[in-house]
Amino acid sequence: MKVISFYNIKGGVGKTTFAVNIAYEAARAGQRTLLWDLDPQGSSSYILRTKPHIKGELSQVVSGKNSLGKSIKETQWPLLDIIPSDFDLRHLSSLLEEEKRQSSRLSKSMKAFGHEYDLVIVDCPPEASTVSENVVNFSDLIIVPVIPNPLSINTFETLLRFAGEVADKKTRLLAAFNLVDRRKQLHKQLLEKYLSKDPKFLKNYVPASSAIEQMTSNRAPLAAYSSRSSSTSAFSELTGEILTLVR
Repeated sequence: MKVISFYNIKGGVGKTTFAVNIAYEAARAGQRTLLWDLDPQGSSSYILRTKPHIKGELSQVVSGKNSLGKSIKETQWPLLDIIPSDFDLRHLSSLLEEEKRQSSRLSKSMKAFGHEYDLVIVDCPPEASTVSENVVNFSDLIIVPVIPNPLSINTFETLLRFAGEVADKKTRLLAAFNLVDRRKQLHKQLLEKYLSKDPKFLKNYVPASSAIEQMTSNRAPLAAYSSRSSSTSAFSELTGEILTLVR
């Protein structure tokens, strides 16, 4: 089982869009995939049509008294399951801080379904917290969605330093450009600068499209309702690149 987390402390960069579509594309490619919606806002859960709920008290899950695996639900798409979000997740950091080995506590929870899935995709909350430290320590790969502008790229550099400070193991962080509009000169310049020269950036990127904006109204991954969209093709290619990195 490999764990890929989608994380950024900035909102509005497409973290949930990435998590849902990469999970869906991985499942279509034959990977037994679990999406863990760790964000209290529950956007991934909403798009995949599952009600927010964690079976058992969150504190009992953190302490190991209840298995996180009991919260898994099937989605309507083959090979794709989800652990839905719950608004109580806003208390997760404070609960983790009460435990020993607080920065790696959630790693034990991952073992509950380690033999059932090929891939776990995590939609992380947009924060730097004890939850984030756990994400760094249980992930095999962290993807940071980045909009092509200097502030977004600077945030990625900040996250690289953060991961280096809290990691118990070597975890790879990579950036992926999202909402790209090649009609904009700045977008073109930044893609040319980073895609060809910086190994910390994935080679594939996702263009801006109206189809992405329709995900919350359609409550489905892109390919399920807009198979010919350029963004759908981009997520398919991006998924292939990411899966190659974790084999």
